[in-house]
Amino acid sequence: MGRMATQQSLGYQVKRLQQALRARMDGVLAEHGLTMPQYAVLAQLAERPGISNADLARLSFVTPPTMIRIVTTLEELGLLSRVDKPAEGRARAAQLSPDGERLFRAASAGVAAVDAVLWNATADADRPAVLAWLTAAAARLEADRAAQRPTGRAGAGP
Repeated sequence: MGRMATQQSLGYQVKRLQQALRARMDGVLAEHGLTMPQYAVLAQLAERPGISNADLARLSFVTPPTMIRIVTTLEELGLLSRVDKPAEGRARAAQLSPDGERLFRAASAGVAAVDAVLWNATADADRPAVLAWLTAAAARLEADRAAQRPTGRAGAGP
């Protein structure tokens, strides 16, 4: 694929956008002592207190073992607390602490400013279509990936 073809590749441009976004977000969040995955956890807990670690991992785009490390670190920093959920066995529900809520609100202002840079590249009238397309494109790739996974029945006969 030549230079022009690469520049016209949708995947290349999406990855370029992701890299630029991540670099800007990392800079904004570092001012608050947070990483992007840590901020993602705080954001999810602000919206869904008590969400499971498995759901936190899925929604934050990290593996479950990585999520355990992130939650443990945030708990050690006093940004979240976990309470026992006796009806659900060993599960411990996480929620933002008052310090976690304050830090999340402070960091969210910078995140919103970066988001505004993206939205300012699009006309107001086009924003719903852009968001709908991104959502649909991600869902199609996820569905296609799921359909291509082996069923785990290696060696099973017809």
